[in-house]
Amino acid sequence: MIRIPKFVFVPFVLALASNPIAQAEGGPDIKVGAHAFFDFENVDVNDVNRVDGTNLRLLRIDVGGKFKDMTFTSTTDVQGDDITIQDLFVEFAGTTKLRVGNFKLMNGLEQESSLYATTFAEGNSVTKVNGLGRMLGVAAYRSFDTLHVSGGVFSANANSTGASDEWALSGRLAKTFEPGDGNGLIQLGASARYRENSDGSLYGYGQKPFTKSAPSTVKVSNLADSDLFIGLEGVYLNKGLSLQSEFGRTKADCVATVCTGNPTFQAWYLDASYIWGGERVLKNGLFKRTKVASPASDGGMGAFQIAARYDVADLNDGPVMGGKQESLVIGATWYRDQYIRVLGNYIHSEFDNSPAYGNGSADALVLRLQAELY
Repeated sequence: MIRIPKFVFVPFVLALASNPIAQAEGGPDIKVGAHAFFDFENVDVNDVNRVDGTNLRLLRIDVGGKFKDMTFTSTTDVQGDDITIQDLFVEFAGTTKLRVGNFKLMNGLEQESSLYATTFAEGNSVTKVNGLGRMLGVAAYRSFDTLHVSGGVFSANANSTGASDEWALSGRLAKTFEPGDGNGLIQLGASARYRENSDGSLYGYGQKPFTKSAPSTVKVSNLADSDLFIGLEGVYLNKGLSLQSEFGRTKADCVATVCTGNPTFQAWYLDASYIWGGERVLKNGLFKRTKVASPASDGGMGAFQIAARYDVADLNDGPVMGGKQESLVIGATWYRDQYIRVLGNYIHSEFDNSPAYGNGSADALVLRLQAELY
């Protein structure tokens, strides 16, 4: 992580927000935002309490700007005196959009969608097991009516220090269908990522019982210098109803000193949710903030959502035994409006062949207050 004292960073952000250049006629349009997730977590693994307390799950500062056909986006996470770069890129508009900088690879529906549009507190196993995230790169995005295509080439993450020989190729294809007659919307998609690291750092794979502070219950220690991820995805939306699923399969190129073969790991999930007083928004192949019909900020009741997810992470293949975990996640959320929500998740996970915990189970509770300011 990059260490920048808060007393330097925060005034800098506030200065940008009030910069007269941003308000000058014909000048760039600058926008500043802040996001905070406050969590309570309680986690038991094999009937032993591992986590019990509150934490600031996320404090994120956004600075964005638009000038003519160019858009600049910067999002950074603040934790103590540590600043972690998330998005830091420039995008050029056009029939084909070109993006340059540090941003999300185009893999997975939930991973690439807005963090503020997720149904549950923590990401699914397809995302977490495979470390789907952000890297430095160049990518192109093109929509052909209801067909959305994207691809790019990447190097190491912007927060990496020193020289790195890591690189990756990523691409995604998503097609949206509208059956008509009020029968909702269907989207099917697929994505792929190949990554390689030649500087001696190896890739590992793991998953927790769906809480940030919990220990990894299934895990494979660093063993691969390259891997190939293939993902499939599908979603059905009909007013307040949402059905969503993803499947990921990863072929790991294991180094000879660790294992004799190349193991394959799998993860998948299926979830269903229903919203009263709102609906999920799918735009250009990705989820955006949930629409609230009657926000409490305008005197309404807000929106209410219930959701359930069944999630599987399988890190067993031949002699490589990282464990298999099956999880049920139950969630409930109240949306005050698009920018403030309160959610609760209960998670029950059962795992076999866990390197750390053997055969057993985990139970977790997460309560979150999520607030955004623009």
